[in-house]
Amino acid sequence: MFEFLHYLHMSCAFVSIAGFFTRGLWMITASPLSHHRLTRVLPHLVDTLLLASAIGMLLIWRVSPLAQDWLLAKVLALLLYIALGMVAFRFASSVRGKVVAWLAALATAGYIVSVAFSKSPLGMLGWL
Repeated sequence: MFEFLHYLHMSCAFVSIAGFFTRGLWMITASPLSHHRLTRVLPHLVDTLLLASAIGMLLIWRVSPLAQDWLLAKVLALLLYIALGMVAFRFASSVRGKVVAWLAALATAGYIVSVAFSKSPLGMLGWL
């Protein structure tokens, strides 16, 4: 069961980040696809599966994300990623502000992935 949840989690993370990237491109180019119903609904479904698989893995592991420094780093970075995404897609008033928040969110997503692979709160910086 853990392996299934792990692969589901990784797949959902990839789809979520790819979707976020695509939505940002559509936002920048003012594509009508950015307003399509699926564009607004599908990310919530994918992210719900992503969160559910993470919780499932934690339950199987019987570990709290607060007990592992790298898991805590992922959770805190996830909160930053969500906040930056909200700025990019809802709150920024200028295109430049939207793009800066979108790029910062993508960098944060990269950090989250690097923490997941390295199992270190330093993420990719620990590889240097």
